[in-house]
Amino acid sequence: MKRLLCVALVVAAAFVSTGCKKKKNYFFSPGAGTGPGAPVFTQISADGGRVAWYKGPAAHELIAFDAVTDDVFKNTSIFTMQPDGSALQNVTLTNIDVPAGFVGQPEWHPDGDHIIFQAENANASHTVYTHVSFGINNDLWIINKDGSGAEKIWETPLHHGALHPHFNDNGTILIWSERIATGVQLFPLWLTPGGENPWAGWQIHIADYDGNASGTAKLTNHRTIFGAGLPEDRGGFETHGFVDGDTIIFSRTLDGQAYVDDVFTSKLDGSGLTNLTNSPATWDEHGLYSPSGATLAFNSSRFDASWVAPSSNASTLKLELYLQKGADIIKLTDFNGAAPAGVRYLTSDFEWDRTGSRLVLQAAPVDSSGALPVEIWVVSFPSPQ
Repeated sequence: MKRLLCVALVVAAAFVSTGCKKKKNYFFSPGAGTGPGAPVFTQISADGGRVAWYKGPAAHELIAFDAVTDDVFKNTSIFTMQPDGSALQNVTLTNIDVPAGFVGQPEWHPDGDHIIFQAENANASHTVYTHVSFGINNDLWIINKDGSGAEKIWETPLHHGALHPHFNDNGTILIWSERIATGVQLFPLWLTPGGENPWAGWQIHIADYDGNASGTAKLTNHRTIFGAGLPEDRGGFETHGFVDGDTIIFSRTLDGQAYVDDVFTSKLDGSGLTNLTNSPATWDEHGLYSPSGATLAFNSSRFDASWVAPSSNASTLKLELYLQKGADIIKLTDFNGAAPAGVRYLTSDFEWDRTGSRLVLQAAPVDSSGALPVEIWVVSFPSPQ
């Protein structure tokens, strides 16, 4: 139970944001060895959350993100902004159809006009596990980027979950991580939804998407992968997107262990499962290929030799962003090395721009008092990756 509470604290660090800081510009070393040069890091928001950079054919490059809008209850809403942090636009905050509470985890539809997102439903207890960073008792919604026309397109049953929805390149297929309630109570009911292990019961859900339909009818031809067998056989899955029309990328941890193990790809039917990071003693998650396919970016704890899974817990976790090109793995960020004494950083959600010359990154600092304001940074490379 102690370990589960520690994990709750680190997940909380990814979403709690209060206060306001001045925008800063830093230069970080990409790490030892041959790297992409000297990328420039620019902080564009001191109060942000999960990010999505539009890179489709429409004539804009807006970044959608969620942010805390209520310092008491930590409710979140979705906004858009330009890549330099300007032109902040509310998307969900004033739409009366969108439920109040945890609203976020945005992702763009390829048409550039719509944003899919998670929102906690009436079954949610408004705790860390029902936050959009965990997804239990979350429904899926879609909304116009101007904040109009919100529709719920997937309704999640009690203690099930929906996490990290992503469209394919033409917007006709949607994937997300889905949790199925295991019915196995391991903890007090006040600690986790249903007293179940929140890291167990996950699988990947796939559905066809029709933007011309209404509500839940937008999703048809539902199927799942990696969910066969008994409920306890389902481990943890976190979908990150499509590599190509038939290949998806995701993080996976077996046996309901309370950490994120490695980054994988597979075909939409679950075949061709490939471990991209293959480092079982470290926390590795959120892998995304650059648009060229030449560079894999992912978050990892591998720079910290003192953190060893599964014996280490999330109360001491530090994460940095890495780039992998062929056999070369480069530590891109050094937030933890540059942080003040007593502060540790967890790099988290990120996304490439359409050229692979930049990426937008969520970085969550934590100190002895808990989570500090979540930062959003843009990393600019000298050339496309």
